[in-house]
Amino acid sequence: MVHYADRAKCYQAKILQHSRLAQDTMRLRLELEIDQDPGLPGQFYMLRDLRSCDPLIGRAFAMYDCDPAGSWVEIVYLIKGKLTSSIAQLEPGRCVSLWGPLGNSFDSSPTDHLIMVAGGIGQTPFLCLAKESLGQQRFGQRSAGYANRVSLCYGVRSQRYLAGLDAFQQAGVSLHLATDDGSAGGPPRLVTDLLVEVLEKQNSLSGTRVVCCGPEPMMQAVAQIAGRFGVTCQVSLETPMACGLGICFTCVAKVGTAEQWDYKRTCVEGPIFDAAEIVW
Repeated sequence: MVHYADRAKCYQAKILQHSRLAQDTMRLRLELEIDQDPGLPGQFYMLRDLRSCDPLIGRAFAMYDCDPAGSWVEIVYLIKGKLTSSIAQLEPGRCVSLWGPLGNSFDSSPTDHLIMVAGGIGQTPFLCLAKESLGQQRFGQRSAGYANRVSLCYGVRSQRYLAGLDAFQQAGVSLHLATDDGSAGGPPRLVTDLLVEVLEKQNSLSGTRVVCCGPEPMMQAVAQIAGRFGVTCQVSLETPMACGLGICFTCVAKVGTAEQWDYKRTCVEGPIFDAAEIVW
């Protein structure tokens, strides 16, 4: 299904809060226009710094959190590159160019156990999803409270990069941590090891769904693990985007089978895809 940006808004959004969340990781709260729909779990916004034309185009950021009343939306980003380094210098009261919400959203059908797998900054699409699935917040016309329990398998380089743990715990999410250097979550290991552990401990895999976001090799490995255990898996692709509107075709991904596939635009036919349909 194609999700064109016919309901997206583009405007200058005022910064309400801007704070450090972890090492090189910032949380940015932006004011929404009156009556604007903040979006659905899994959707994203395009953001640009009004002070400069370098970079000329915006960058895509997942919706991290939002006000149920629709007065603000938050994104969490890693300081890396020109745009994020520039945005990190902005203080509350300044404005950025914002347009969205864009793209499709995660599945909201009933499930027993929702397992979220995040690598690096890949936890950012999952806080809203956790709140919705546990019945704490409703988004649009979607149902809420469709999961009996939610787990987050979260892997980073070091504990200094673990961002937003308190928010996930307050939402009732069970946390499973992994670090490359062993500074948190036990000895050094991969987030995919955590996923295998969680799946192996389940009495039944019926009603288990996996969602994943992070580096592509990690997502490919998660997709393979989900396939081996026979559970459904959705991935949120982090393909670099230029327009966010489906007109430039710079964010395409191979979707289909190894024998018959087609290019799908991540910005309007994603960013959420069935992991089994991605040609890695």
